[in-house]
Amino acid sequence: MKRTILLSLLLALTLGAFAQPSTPKKAPEKPSLVVVISVDQMKAEYIDWFGHQWSGGLKRLYAEGAVYSNAMLDYAASETGPGHATLSTGSFPRTHGILGNEWVDPKTRKDVYCVEDSLAKPVDGLGGGMSARNLAVSALGDWLKASSKSSKVISLSVKDRAAVLMGGKNPDQVYWYDRKTGKLVTSSAYAKVMAPWMKAFNDQNWVFKHVPPVWSKLLADSLYLGPDDQRGEQLWNGSRTMPKVFNLAMRSEQMAGTPWGDLLILDAAKAAVEGEKLGQRNVTDLLMISLSSTDYVGHAYGVNSHEMQDHLARVDAALGQFLADLERIIGRDRMLVALSADHACMPLPEYLQDVEFRFSRRLNVGTEVRPKTAALDSTLRLQLGATGPLFGTNGFINYSAAPSNVKARALEGMIGSGLRAIDGIADVYFKFELIDTTVPMRPYLDRFRNSYYPPRGEDFQLRFPEYVLPSSRETGTSHGSCYNYDNHVPLLFWGPTYTVNRVTRPVRTVDAAVTIAKVLNLRTPKTVNGLPLTEVLVK
Repeated sequence: MKRTILLSLLLALTLGAFAQPSTPKKAPEKPSLVVVISVDQMKAEYIDWFGHQWSGGLKRLYAEGAVYSNAMLDYAASETGPGHATLSTGSFPRTHGILGNEWVDPKTRKDVYCVEDSLAKPVDGLGGGMSARNLAVSALGDWLKASSKSSKVISLSVKDRAAVLMGGKNPDQVYWYDRKTGKLVTSSAYAKVMAPWMKAFNDQNWVFKHVPPVWSKLLADSLYLGPDDQRGEQLWNGSRTMPKVFNLAMRSEQMAGTPWGDLLILDAAKAAVEGEKLGQRNVTDLLMISLSSTDYVGHAYGVNSHEMQDHLARVDAALGQFLADLERIIGRDRMLVALSADHACMPLPEYLQDVEFRFSRRLNVGTEVRPKTAALDSTLRLQLGATGPLFGTNGFINYSAAPSNVKARALEGMIGSGLRAIDGIADVYFKFELIDTTVPMRPYLDRFRNSYYPPRGEDFQLRFPEYVLPSSRETGTSHGSCYNYDNHVPLLFWGPTYTVNRVTRPVRTVDAAVTIAKVLNLRTPKTVNGLPLTEVLVK
């Protein structure tokens, strides 16, 4: 009998913890400050792996917020530029135009960086060269300012592309980190002179004041999971293990790839709240924050590394202090915080092999794939009597080099068949099938379609096999694939009036900006691809 009662209580508690929200009652009051936080390269799985070690801001957000455990990018270009543009615009890369961190211009065949702008000049002698000129649609900050001209929109990140694309087309201020000087910088696209609060923040020499000589472990050594000395990790001073000693002469450069890069941005965000009176002026303000250093740590040491565990523990603590400061300055009942990520990441191939005993490999495209594609091109040229090269690994086809009696679809069919036969290439998607939704679906075509922006798109795109890392490096890992290990990210909303719940239905990161717009009663443009998440709209 006692056992039956105990099981009933446990079942009730479990169901209660994961219950869907009750019938909507009424919309919450409009917050005076909205904070959108993107943790660059944060996997949704981190909460399961490391969440029990957290006691600060990440812990609070997950414990008290509306958490969507099945959030996906739902597009193939899982990179920083597309990810941040998607979070801010509520549209896929196929709509907002940021189809990668870089792309090749179809007309000039020159490389284009996603936020480059030669007309954007330095401010106070620093920064410059960056703006949202390449962003094809408006973003959350633009919608807010269209509704309330006195609202302020400020965006901050270590990475220029993250800060710029989170800010949208016409934010008030945008800042990113300059590794040479250890200061946050901007461009003339946003200001003629540095804001007084940012000038004061830079003048304190944050890096030399706050970055310690050594990156040591924050937690007890017994709490770290897996090996510290893992094959495939990047070396620091010749070692794969912690602690990591900073080179004091290079501290401003090195610290961007450690927790202190993200801690710098959180401190700057607090300075922005105080300096610009964000959330304290009887209007709604928007603060966009991207914590980029998580990405650098993941690239160098892997998502399962001691370095990543330690990094997230330190971000958790700093974020806890940041939230406490916002509550003190503004009040929790006047805030909405949304947290997500631009993309996730593939584990180190060596970790998958050594620890999880799973298939994984590194694929050097330059030495293992490119010679075979060149051989295929030569074979097809001889076979067809082409007048020149037919295609390259940059994704473009020289249709005019083929004889006039060879139609485009036939040429693509021959190129596609040849490419799919090459070891290391899983599939090929051509422009016509990325645009034409009547073409029959096959695996991952939908995610490639969501990434494809025709005015800037190639003639074809390659899909590499799952758990195969295209890289010329012998260490580190990356992202950029259509697979769930790069696509599955956190998505949560934290505020005073939202039901604490875990929502398991599939959602997408394009839904984040649209949901916030709904909370703020903002008009969204026809360019949005996302849908408002109803669980966030109830008391």
